[in-house]
Amino acid sequence: MAEQERGPRQAVAPETVALRHLQTAVTDAQLALARRMAMHPTDLAAMEHVSFAPDPLGARELSERLGLSPSATTELVDRLERAGHLDRTRSAVDRRRIELHASPAAGTAVMAQLSGLLAELDAVVEGFDDEQREVIRAYLERVTAAYRSWTEDAGDA
Repeated sequence: MAEQERGPRQAVAPETVALRHLQTAVTDAQLALARRMAMHPTDLAAMEHVSFAPDPLGARELSERLGLSPSATTELVDRLERAGHLDRTRSAVDRRRIELHASPAAGTAVMAQLSGLLAELDAVVEGFDDEQREVIRAYLERVTAAYRSWTEDAGDA
């Protein structure tokens, strides 16, 4: 389909196009990791949320992040716990609250799968000098902040 037939389009910087290609590659890598871990992609997404949340998540927060019903989230958490990927613990602050944590075994299993990719990514960045690496890091931090801001704004829609 020709560009004119797609409708109006904003100009996009080449770096933004490259970032979109990276996003597609990351999505493909997440799906490959799910297959390698014999997990459903939603289960892997849940584990990513649990592992990288700044504060421990409960089932309600996980449900909101994944867009799942509370009952579907309970089923997912039960399945991940039975598989040894997830631990439930009582909050030290509010003993009524149950927090979700990735199990040490899950972290070990994921690192075993990702070690080759992480080594390759480290090798890529080693090809840049310190000044270039600082620019790359600053760009990625700003892009991450832009995504987080855009995601938070979606809650208002």
